[in-house]
Amino acid sequence: MQNAWLLLIVSAVLWGGVFHVIKYPLSVAPPFVVIFVRFALTVLLLSPWLIARHNYRRAFNRENLGDLIFLALVGICAYNTFFTYGMALSEPATGSLIIAANPAMTTFISRLWKKEIISPIRWVGIALAFFGLVFIVFEGSAANLGRLQLGAGNLILLGAPFVWAIYSIKSREVLQRVPTMVFTPAVLLLSLPLQGFAALLQLDGFAWAGEAKFWWPVVFLGVMATGVAYLCWNKGIELLGAARGSVFINLIPVTAIVISWVLGHPLHAFHFIGGSIVVLGVILASRK
Repeated sequence: MQNAWLLLIVSAVLWGGVFHVIKYPLSVAPPFVVIFVRFALTVLLLSPWLIARHNYRRAFNRENLGDLIFLALVGICAYNTFFTYGMALSEPATGSLIIAANPAMTTFISRLWKKEIISPIRWVGIALAFFGLVFIVFEGSAANLGRLQLGAGNLILLGAPFVWAIYSIKSREVLQRVPTMVFTPAVLLLSLPLQGFAALLQLDGFAWAGEAKFWWPVVFLGVMATGVAYLCWNKGIELLGAARGSVFINLIPVTAIVISWVLGHPLHAFHFIGGSIVVLGVILASRK
């Protein structure tokens, strides 16, 4: 059990660091270039798992291929477009708290899409999470809410929990047919053509290729925060179970906020108040 906890904590800490690290490559390269190079590195890391598995061909059969392409477009391309563009304009602490609403949004969309039965306590959790989300997005200001005034980065980031919910719900079905260790690299691989095309459209020279503050963060994002973190998370969930393991996802915004404090980034009352409401809501919404 301790090994499972350690694996899940490592994953959450790595993911919490993403909100800060991604700022560096975005200062020297276009967003789609950052996205493409990040996931190309991840695919290189995870490809041995895909190739080594004898059942990897089954992942690409006619029954699964359409679903995998859909998940690649929604969960990798769309999600990371919202996330990366949003984080280019938003504070790390704020971004992490918006993304923390992912589980509550997934529960809500699951009710609308799959007619999942949701208990009253989970509805309370969803309501709290959305209230906390609104509180954070409008920076705890009634005046901002009244004028519908919010930062562009926060507005863009709101798309991420929505597309992640669709990805999470659909992936549950596909994971019944495709093993996790095959599913993850397969979806990442299928996302690369569109990401590469988008990167080419934004490419204006290669000045970024000689920048250390492009490469070390992107290597961290691609190898550690995506490849290693996903492997640790999947193994931790396998050992501890999804219901108990999912609680560790709440360490992500905590990590991001601690890093913000260490680096001297501005933290405001709305971060702590809204973040506490979101985390409480997510815990309630995730109860079985």
